[in-house]
Amino acid sequence: MPRTTSYPKEENFNFRVPADLKVAFKTAAELADRSAAQVIRDFMRAYVECARGEREIQSESGHDEWVRGRIQAALDDPRPAVPHDAVMGRTRAIIDQMAAEKRGEPHEA
Repeated sequence: MPRTTSYPKEENFNFRVPADLKVAFKTAAELADRSAAQVIRDFMRAYVECARGEREIQSESGHDEWVRGRIQAALDDPRPAVPHDAVMGRTRAIIDQMAAEKRGEPHEA
């Protein structure tokens, strides 16, 4: 008998999960007014899209292009370079100030 819907044929995907996780997941899905199957399909679609994006970035030409772009942007940056010791000194001062405030010590200007 020919199919009468335009939906693609769906497949079953069986896997085991701990009982407590299943109950918690179904409860969370119901609170969102969705079936567990709908949420799982959404997760699967999102995961596939994310993996596709990562593969594109990691492809040799795509990744090389991305790295080269980042390097060129850094080289083209007109701002002067800040020495490592200066950055670390400022960072240490901020950390020390926050620690002193947390201990209730007076603020040093």
